[in-house]
Amino acid sequence: MPDYTDYTFDDFVLDARFREWALTDSPTEREFWNDWLQANPDKLDLVLAARQFVIQMHQSHDDLTDEELDTELNRLQTARQQSPDLDEQTGRQWFGGWLQVAAALLVIGLGSWFFISRQTAKTPLAVFQQRAEQQTESLREVTNETGASRLVRLPDGSRVTLRNGSRISFPIAFTARQREVFLVGEAFFDVVRRPKQPFLVYTNQLTTKVLGTSFTVRAYEGDKEAKVIVRTGKVSVFKTSAAGKPGESDKVQPAFILTPNQQVTFNQEEKQLTRSLVTAPEPIVASTAQLQTVVFDHTPVVKVFKNLEAAYGILINYDADLLVGCELTAEFGQESLFEKLDLICRATESRYEVIDAQIVVYSKGCRQVNVQR
Repeated sequence: MPDYTDYTFDDFVLDARFREWALTDSPTEREFWNDWLQANPDKLDLVLAARQFVIQMHQSHDDLTDEELDTELNRLQTARQQSPDLDEQTGRQWFGGWLQVAAALLVIGLGSWFFISRQTAKTPLAVFQQRAEQQTESLREVTNETGASRLVRLPDGSRVTLRNGSRISFPIAFTARQREVFLVGEAFFDVVRRPKQPFLVYTNQLTTKVLGTSFTVRAYEGDKEAKVIVRTGKVSVFKTSAAGKPGESDKVQPAFILTPNQQVTFNQEEKQLTRSLVTAPEPIVASTAQLQTVVFDHTPVVKVFKNLEAAYGILINYDADLLVGCELTAEFGQESLFEKLDLICRATESRYEVIDAQIVVYSKGCRQVNVQR
């Protein structure tokens, strides 16, 4: 058996056993190559690119017999061995050598260099998509260039609102183990809850892992920042790495757990994740009752804070002992959360700040006041 660890792109393409796996996907060959890739994960992108090339070459030229195909490949192998300019030890010269081979294939009508260069991208998203294609055979891609948002329904019933200038890819049928989608741009996800089948959204910057919730992922190509914003439920967010296992965070920077009205921002230059509250927090459930005016009449401030925590799903830290004598008489209507907090703090001579997606209230306490009615 040859030592495949030393194989280059053209070695794989010209290898009979490799081509049999690419073209027939027999159970025996599939098991062998899957085991080999698990033992040599650094060769994954190279192997997948070579496999896709063999498949594309075969599909584009069904009129060639296997004998004719072997003859042309052997001829190309001889030409490669006689060429002094091909140095297979470096990626740059590997690309240059295959540009020459691709030119020969175009002459005899056997291939497309553009396809190779597109599929061998080193981005994490490209690597994960190639892995998913191996498991599910094919992916469906939806692109939105309509100028407005577009609703996309996933195989499990989950709904995606795809923003303009974005694209999403997903398997025609999810695996039983997990649900994976691949996003470039921005989309709002309303995910069907399935505790035994986690839902993962991959971008080149961030990976979002959930069981069932609603959230927004924003990761446009060329942007300096990528964001995940949670509307309901709870999600885990971590950096996407092509070198790691899909769906798992690395040990250097562990995952952030986000709850409603929280967001994570990934800075491209600093390569760091930062958690914070969204600019305008919204009630978790937008019911008619929440839109009506809420009246507090000499209500303990601690109870008011608990009411806001439940409505927005945001943790409010305060010293309950200091606030024991504080009461609030007010009407809340369409004010934002921060406007409500401003009013409460003015009435109780307190102040607040947002720290790591939480609200911290500072107070010196209140004197008990008897209000005559």
